Amino acid sequence: MSVSANAFRWLDILEKEFDKAFVDLDLLLGDIDEDQSEITDDGRARMTILSSCFAQLSHKVQTISEVNAKLEAQLLDARTEIFNIKTDKQVLEQQINNTMAQLQTSQLECQILKNEGEIEGADKIRKRL
Repeated sequence: MSVSANAFRWLDILEKEFDKAFVDLDLLLGDIDEDQSEITDDGRARMTILSSCFAQLSHKVQTISEVNAKLEAQLLDARTEIFNIKTDKQVLEQQINNTMAQLQTSQLECQILKNEGEIEGADKIRKRL
């Protein structure tokens, strides 16, 4: 499983745990006597700030994870492209080697035919003399 997929799973688990803890804390604050409502109100105000911070943090982590997932996909595409290019390069190098061997064979054959032609030409000149 990729890092990005794990990050999304971890984020989902953390959000569920935060929500559960937030609800439990809210219920706990609700159990405080009404004559201490100042503590309850202050606690709920701080919970609101905490919830807002967690939501912003979660959003930023999700954004980073999405960018990371895109980069992982691009990296995978680049690796595939590099592999294909290396394979093509090997095929082309083999074709070059084969073509060079054919060229050298043809040059050798031409040289042999040229030498044979020179010998035949020399024989003709000798006969004329």
